[in-house]
Amino acid sequence: MNPSIQVIAGHTSRRWLVPLLLAWGSAAQAQPTPDALPTPIACSALISADTVPLPAPLQTAIKGTLTAYQTEIQRFNSAHSGGNLTDAELKESQHQQTTLSVYLRRLLKTSGWITGERGGSELALALGALVRQSEDVDLQWCAGALALKSDNVAERGQGAAMIDHSLAVHTGEQRYGSSLRLSGRTLVPAPIKDAAGVDARRAAVGLDPLAVYIQEVAASLPLRLTPAGLAKAVKLHPVCQDYTSEQVLNRVLSSTEIDRLDDRAAALVIPDQAARMGGGDPQSMQKADATSTAWLIQVLRTFGWPSANRTDSQLAFNAWLLTQHADRTPKLQHCVLDLITQQMSTLQERQNFAYLTDRVRLADNQPQVYGTQVSVDEVQNKASPRLLADPANVDRRRATMGLQPLAEYLKLFSKPRP
Repeated sequence: MNPSIQVIAGHTSRRWLVPLLLAWGSAAQAQPTPDALPTPIACSALISADTVPLPAPLQTAIKGTLTAYQTEIQRFNSAHSGGNLTDAELKESQHQQTTLSVYLRRLLKTSGWITGERGGSELALALGALVRQSEDVDLQWCAGALALKSDNVAERGQGAAMIDHSLAVHTGEQRYGSSLRLSGRTLVPAPIKDAAGVDARRAAVGLDPLAVYIQEVAASLPLRLTPAGLAKAVKLHPVCQDYTSEQVLNRVLSSTEIDRLDDRAAALVIPDQAARMGGGDPQSMQKADATSTAWLIQVLRTFGWPSANRTDSQLAFNAWLLTQHADRTPKLQHCVLDLITQQMSTLQERQNFAYLTDRVRLADNQPQVYGTQVSVDEVQNKASPRLLADPANVDRRRATMGLQPLAEYLKLFSKPRP
């Protein structure tokens, strides 16, 4: 579960996929960790070398437990497919992963890696699927190496996916191209080490070329859901008269238009975020923001605001993110804020409203309302909200927008001590 999460100004954007839309990372693993990959000795301590076929009753018992875990994971993912977990939901997810890791480690330490030869292909594939969905990347590395030795190509495919997941977390680069990213409606591989040789590595374990694999995954993606539609007509207020019209703001967009907007917004987010990594390069940020702002103006003129109820949640998020950084065009930010105010239909959009409200108010030399904009004292390693109205009641206001308490939010900006 938990596709790779990119933290952007306190929001999370879930867009990474692996085979059958499984996980590539977690919130705590959004960036590669410096930990070394498990050694063969460490793997032998995790997974027994037992190769004796499992008795039928034991196979049945293990299969039942794996099914129960899988059902619970699917239930949780289905209930929270939109992301934006509350603190309680995040704790539930973490508890689910911890429990799963404990069970898998106990099972593999006791029974060893279960191949089709030892327990039947159905059980072997069910085990591989569950390990792939866990966040136990050390176990994935060790299990993946064993699965790659299987005579069954499906099991080897699972092994490649486990290896890729573990490598992505440890090094930031995968080996077989199993992890894919949705950019709009286009699937793109996560970074691959020695990308030129990926098809040769895939062929060595019996997998199709990467391009074929991407086509297969793309074909399995669910169709885009039809937008819910506006609950009420959007009004054109003076703040937006320079950018759009009431007719455009309320027209129904076709699926082709939504797909095109989704792809372009996702593509613009990449340079937007790249320019801001590692302190940010002013020239790169200025160039990225100018391109994004020009696109936003064109979108408002032709399509109106791509709110979640008119398009989809990811497009709405990406358009908001680009607007958040359009500081050189404050009139545009004021217009989008007005449109979001009229069209908030999801928790994410309420949070977007809070962030953009604070951004706009500070630019107008007014105190912010929700405390989303912070200053960081790098010497004391402490973050604090910039000019804030009525600090005593900020958490009450944040709660209405689905935001965590301010103290918890400020901890996100603290850097771990060396």
